[in-house]
Amino acid sequence: MKTIKQINLIAIAIPLLLLTYDFINEIGFYLSAYSTMLTGFLQIIIGFVYWYKFKKDINIKIYFLSVITFFSLWYYNENIFYTDKLTYILFSIPPILCIYLSIIIYTKAKK
Repeated sequence: MKTIKQINLIAIAIPLLLLTYDFINEIGFYLSAYSTMLTGFLQIIIGFVYWYKFKKDINIKIYFLSVITFFSLWYYNENIFYTDKLTYILFSIPPILCIYLSIIIYTKAKK
């Protein structure tokens, strides 16, 4: 569980550290934006490892259902019917998923 917490912390810290690099060089903002994909990938892997260890936990099932819903809505918005309103909603979902997975991990570690 300690390793999962450390990887999650690194995954969250990568975009934040690159964003602070923006004050030195303007490319930091772009690197930060691209690194959020790496963060999402790492968090999906963390989610699978967590699910493997705690298969009965309902919170991780809700997390994966939310991830599937996000990608389904994204595909729908990009390929079937594009709307600006849905795009704004889609931009808010990944940070919420990131926070939710972090809460799941850190509350389970305290127990």
